[in-house]
Amino acid sequence: MIRFLFLFTFLSSICSAQGIFKLSGEVQNPTERKVLITLYRDWVGEEEEYEIKLNDKNQFSFSTTLNHVAYIDFYYADQGFHYWIIEPEDDISMKFTPKSFWTSLKFSGMGADKLNYYVKQREKFEEKRDFEKEADALSKAPQEQYFDFLDNEQQVQIEFLEKTPFLSDNFIQSRKADIIGTLQNYKVNFLSGSKYTSWTEEKIKNSLKIEELPDSVQAHSLEYGNMFQNLMDLFVAKSAVRKRKDLTELEEINLIKSSYSRAYFSFQLIERVTAFKLKSMIEAESITPKIQSMVDDFLATATSRDYKNYLSKKVSFSKTLAKGSPAKSFKLKDLDGKEVSLKDFLGKTVYLDFWASWCGPCIYDMKFMETVKAKFQDEVVFIQISLDNDAEWREAIKMYDVKGINLRADENSTITKNYGVTGIPAYYLIDKKGNFAVSQVSDPSNDEGQELIRQIEEVLQRK
Repeated sequence: MIRFLFLFTFLSSICSAQGIFKLSGEVQNPTERKVLITLYRDWVGEEEEYEIKLNDKNQFSFSTTLNHVAYIDFYYADQGFHYWIIEPEDDISMKFTPKSFWTSLKFSGMGADKLNYYVKQREKFEEKRDFEKEADALSKAPQEQYFDFLDNEQQVQIEFLEKTPFLSDNFIQSRKADIIGTLQNYKVNFLSGSKYTSWTEEKIKNSLKIEELPDSVQAHSLEYGNMFQNLMDLFVAKSAVRKRKDLTELEEINLIKSSYSRAYFSFQLIERVTAFKLKSMIEAESITPKIQSMVDDFLATATSRDYKNYLSKKVSFSKTLAKGSPAKSFKLKDLDGKEVSLKDFLGKTVYLDFWASWCGPCIYDMKFMETVKAKFQDEVVFIQISLDNDAEWREAIKMYDVKGINLRADENSTITKNYGVTGIPAYYLIDKKGNFAVSQVSDPSNDEGQELIRQIEEVLQRK
């Protein structure tokens, strides 16, 4: 026990150690002039996206401050890697040729061993044998046989990890948590089927092969957190069946809190999942008194400064988008290059639609908007704001015959930030005074547009 406590303290201090992460590289025989990097500092706040241009020597450089382990995506054209762990103080160089990305990819420098491990891990478990395909095939086998396969696979992958030389203890623990989370999540999904509704929560937990992991490692691991979140969703569903009614949001959060287990489901992990749950509530419903109360309770007891700061800002921003708050003005150009401003339509009701040609739900909703636009063509200004590039935008307008005022903005532009657009489609209804008319606009596809029609009619009747 003394040894475990020492290991816990050691790993916790590493996870909290602030440092500079550096990634530089050279693209041999480049086919384009930029690389794309996405950084995930934690699993509550927003990811950070970077587009980095190659210099005249076909090189690039990226650096940022990290407080603990984080995850990174790297893409060049259609090649790259996704959700790889990085650490403070890493100073890694990479080289590759686009046409033979994986065979030419080489890492060097401080911390490079972990990325070289990922390359070898991919070769062993994804190329030489397709583990995911094997797991999918065996999911139709008897439960015990399937679970034995998953547990054996977990052991094999962890042994491969631990035999890889020169990896930091912190990376090994973090990667082990990801492996456990990935493999045990297969079980959670399997047990979500109707065939296993009689299984109790305790029996489900006992079927999971989980090792004792430090608190901070549990909280920062992508896959371990995903497994726990899915497990909680399953328990919520089971509780709802027993009570014969859906759980309230507060009951869901209390259930998550009650799942604490010192060795397996730590306070830090529960804090992360609770914070994510609250974030999702705010995004789905805006800030209601009920949600505000739950957020206040979280802020009063949470230990993570990052989560507390993020949720505080999320609540504050949500209030700027709440019913009755003034909508921020914007200026964008239409198809003819004419500048259009929200202020141009003061005194009129405005419907804003953020969309893109690659967004399936956006295109699906459009067919229901035809009826809505026809009904209110003389009373409501319909503005579509595309997040496509210029060529794709113009082509999509013609292809889908999008009527109304058509404007375009970049995904990370001021307007998307001011309107809190973190996903599309995103809809807003603005009244004649220039204020948000409702907290949540109905999707056009709901009741084939009739729900949205009723919502707009109610706004138009206001004095």
